Amino acid sequence: MSLRKFNFLPILLITFSVNLFAQDQSRSSLEKERNINIDKIEEAEKILEETEKSKDITVGRLNVINKQINNRQGLINNLRRDLKIKSEEISTLRMLISSLKNDLKILNEEYSEMIYYSYKSKSSLDKLTFVFASENYNQMFRRFNYIFQYSKFRKNQIQEISEVSLELKDQEKNLIELNQKQKNLLNNEVKESNKLINLKGKQRKIISNLRQKEKDLRREINDRKKSLEKLDKLIRDIIRREKEFLSSADELDLLEITEGFEKNVGKFDWPVRSGFISNRFGEHPHPVIKSIKVKNDGIDIQTSSSTQVRAIYTGKVSTIAFIPGMNNVIIINHGEYFTLYAKLKNLKVEKGDSVSEGQVIADLVTNKDGVTQLQFQVWKNNIKLDPEKWIIKK
Repeated sequence: MSLRKFNFLPILLITFSVNLFAQDQSRSSLEKERNINIDKIEEAEKILEETEKSKDITVGRLNVINKQINNRQGLINNLRRDLKIKSEEISTLRMLISSLKNDLKILNEEYSEMIYYSYKSKSSLDKLTFVFASENYNQMFRRFNYIFQYSKFRKNQIQEISEVSLELKDQEKNLIELNQKQKNLLNNEVKESNKLINLKGKQRKIISNLRQKEKDLRREINDRKKSLEKLDKLIRDIIRREKEFLSSADELDLLEITEGFEKNVGKFDWPVRSGFISNRFGEHPHPVIKSIKVKNDGIDIQTSSSTQVRAIYTGKVSTIAFIPGMNNVIIINHGEYFTLYAKLKNLKVEKGDSVSEGQVIADLVTNKDGVTQLQFQVWKNNIKLDPEKWIIKK
């Protein structure tokens, strides 16, 4: 009988652990992404409920539906990636279990051989005769060592059988748990897919209703265009006037604020604590009347009612004005940079006030259609910038 020492269990477990570690990292990232998606869905649902209180079908409601569709699709894609990882884990685990069963079979067969061998060489006298029948001292030492190693190997074999058996039970339990998790993920995917289908149905219905009100939509587009033109003139006048009356002492203070502002590109907190970007910077097709391109000098952030607006950085209130279609407007000076906040009520600051980063400056207006939306702009001198590049990506 040949004596072999098995080292397959540590090798198998190391290989499996390496795969599992990589999968754990992917799963952790997926869980984090999934939680963010769920938060966005819950946030948008609250906003949607407020817009649905109005009987009128509006672009604001369509914006929320579009956002919900994107959120749901993101969640479904996340679930599908997680399902793929679970399938890979289950496949790897099944291979491990199969290897463990095969190794356990080999161990048991070899142990049975040892028992049979021990039965044939019944007495310790036979072993001693075998040792003392050696032709020389070296041979006697080798035979003695062989018997010692054989006895040790037999004990190790029993221990290894026990370890493999326990490991096999643990991995079979893990397989049952993974199968259940996979089943739960599949159920969640089906539920989210059904919700997505319902949302797309709502989207088609809203677009159809809005197209029937094209005349009203065109009037809204023109009114918004006029409001943005007035905002544009207001901020350009403020920038020009402040430059004219700037002293050398002021220039030093403003230089420091400018540098501080520039260092925070992409790091500023949003001016509102919740919501989503419903209308991005620049020129793009209208969400309903695709033949019309609408222009935005900033971004619109749609949020829930009673939302407070906060200054994104330290600065000084340059002006407060009222513009039809934009309600109250606050412009804050940050050196060479200016931030503009529109559609406000319950103003908390006055012209000339110094404000700190994160300070509440006003509440947001909710219009008759139940839509609460901030118009937010960032300027450097007289150049319009994309505010989305300055705030934290959500």
